[in-house]
Amino acid sequence: MSKRARIAMVAGMLAGLAWVGGCSSSGGRYGAIKSDLTPELDTLYQRPDDVENALTLMDDENWRIFHEDLGRVFYTNRPSRLTPEPVPR
Repeated sequence: MSKRARIAMVAGMLAGLAWVGGCSSSGGRYGAIKSDLTPELDTLYQRPDDVENALTLMDDENWRIFHEDLGRVFYTNRPSRLTPEPVPR
């Protein structure tokens, strides 16, 4: 096989590989931007950290309210009648 034939064969192989694995029509970077214009936001105006903070605050408040309700259920939220100070009725 001559040198010219080898060069033509290698060039044909490279062209075939470029054709098979070439550029896609999905848009690349433009497609990624177009699919998610605000990647840093989870809601209309909150970042993932803001959403996590809001959920943590909600859980904390719910547990504190739950413990306060338990105090009401078991009557432990009222002062003892054995205190030396007068207890208002």
